[in-house]
Amino acid sequence: MKVTLKKLCVLLFLLIVILPSCQTGKNKGKIWLPDKELIAIAIAPDATEREKKSASEIAEYLYKITDKKIPVKTVSGRVTPDGIIAVGKLAISAGIISEDELSRVASDGYVIKINKTGGAICGHRDLGTLYGAYAFLRQSGVNFYSKDCEIINKNNNLRIAETSSFVKPHFEMRALFKLDVYFKGMVPDPKLGYTPYDDMGYPGDLGAPEERNWVHSASFLMPYRLFGKDHPEFFAMQKDGSRYKPGIGPPGHLCLSNEEMKKAGAERLLFLIDKQKERTFFVVTQGDGRSNSWCQCNLCRSLDAIAGDHMTDRLLEYVNYNARIVAKNYPGKKILTLAYTEATSRPPQRLMPEPNVMIMYCPYPPQTNCQSHDLNCPQNEVGLRELKGWIAKCPDNMYIFDYPRGYSSWYEPFGSFYATMDKLKFYSENGIKGIIQCVVPTSFTDLFIFVQGRLLWNPNADVESLIDEFFKAYYGPAAEYMREYFNFMHSEIKNRPVHQMCEGSNPELVTGQYADKALSILTKAQNSVTGDQIKLKRIDLEKFCVLWSDIDQRNTVKNNLETTLDEHIKRLGETVRIARDMQLIQVSRRHNFKSWIREVAPLWIQAEPWYYDPAVNVFLANPENLFKL
Repeated sequence: MKVTLKKLCVLLFLLIVILPSCQTGKNKGKIWLPDKELIAIAIAPDATEREKKSASEIAEYLYKITDKKIPVKTVSGRVTPDGIIAVGKLAISAGIISEDELSRVASDGYVIKINKTGGAICGHRDLGTLYGAYAFLRQSGVNFYSKDCEIINKNNNLRIAETSSFVKPHFEMRALFKLDVYFKGMVPDPKLGYTPYDDMGYPGDLGAPEERNWVHSASFLMPYRLFGKDHPEFFAMQKDGSRYKPGIGPPGHLCLSNEEMKKAGAERLLFLIDKQKERTFFVVTQGDGRSNSWCQCNLCRSLDAIAGDHMTDRLLEYVNYNARIVAKNYPGKKILTLAYTEATSRPPQRLMPEPNVMIMYCPYPPQTNCQSHDLNCPQNEVGLRELKGWIAKCPDNMYIFDYPRGYSSWYEPFGSFYATMDKLKFYSENGIKGIIQCVVPTSFTDLFIFVQGRLLWNPNADVESLIDEFFKAYYGPAAEYMREYFNFMHSEIKNRPVHQMCEGSNPELVTGQYADKALSILTKAQNSVTGDQIKLKRIDLEKFCVLWSDIDQRNTVKNNLETTLDEHIKRLGETVRIARDMQLIQVSRRHNFKSWIREVAPLWIQAEPWYYDPAVNVFLANPENLFKL
């Protein structure tokens, strides 16, 4: 048969376009319940926003796994068709999950049931439903490690196993306290098991102009701009008899014995709760600062166990006053307060917290001086004794507000990882009900968040296995080198030993020898992932911490180099390069990057932001020239 050009073109069209599309149709993914193909994710007509998100997340990730699009449908009535997974309150109305079953996982837990032809996912409240959705997805082939690291195990013939699981977190409060100045946009992710910000009362979400500080709430409850002029007596009396004014002493310290102040503050607290009714946790605390910032009036001092020194009873009387009003108007809400600094770190002598009050004990200097070892470290002796006193006094009312990073020099390697995990074990064994971290370490940030997130649900999880799993996913071919550096860092802390304190500089870890070995390992890690920009940036952050600490201590300005000048120049160039790529501004409480570089090198940068200064590019092109001028 004669093949014409036209016939040849038709044949090629069939081979190139039609047949592949037919094959794609044949191989389109399928999702199976044990005896029925999954056809939809279903929610009730009055589903909450979290229930809607739960359903949409399940559908979206199942598509990523299988290439099969599963619709989210609204189902009314008490019967769901076969082939459907009911999400949220629909699971209750359809009779798949009962209220009694949900009571077993209160308050943040969830129930997952998959039978032969259908299934359901529901939490004791809608936040639990969201946690259940992510647990279901992990079972289906999705691994969540960080905001920018999720592993999707592709499977175009996914089979969902029959199951009936009841899960609740060990700790009822699992929060990372957000400080934008450290990490912009760092949000505790429900995918990793954390309590989301939209479950915590926060005045900043209302646009309050006061200091937007979640943990020190006094500035919102009693703002000076509203009450200072007409009611100076609402604010802390100073030692000279004057009252607090902005600019004189730390903000937020109040005259806690003043009855009118307490009434006015309680009204503002009720206003906040009314605007954020769906949230659970609200804070009533003192302002920041130590005991010399507190009110010195005779009535306030008379409330103290030791006048002007042991002020826990004074604070607790004020907190209990607010808690009773909240319990009457908004039952179920929890009021959080602080056992913080020498003023309130000791247990009360006269009072007990109301049932809806949770005490956030702060393992903070000087009572707890070492954050790189657990509470059994001799430098933490006072803090451990105080915490045990609180647990004995009110065991059902205890949270922890912890400090796992350095707040003075932000980019020093800070080895609190194992200390934090060991403390979590202690907290779980001693009935602590909630954990709040005041930001996270700069060193291995995402690892810390991932592993801690798992332990907050199950304190007995295998930490070493979780570390290995994370490193493999997060660093890929560089995992063995990053694990080597991680092990080296923590062995140095353990064996030398190194006691790192959150409030202060900690130069003793990164010696010259430490820097040499760490940078050698991290350079091998970089070389193993050449061309992978995502993994290189992850390694860059750890390398920057070592470089910054090394150069901060040993530089030509101080004339105390322990390396050759050529090696120092190379390290300085890489430090500036990484800082530019990160668009880094602040490196410590005292220094932004521009002012810091002027103190450690003869490099004068003037532009704002500094990384746009032409001098930076000139320096990075030939860093050795800087030392020839």
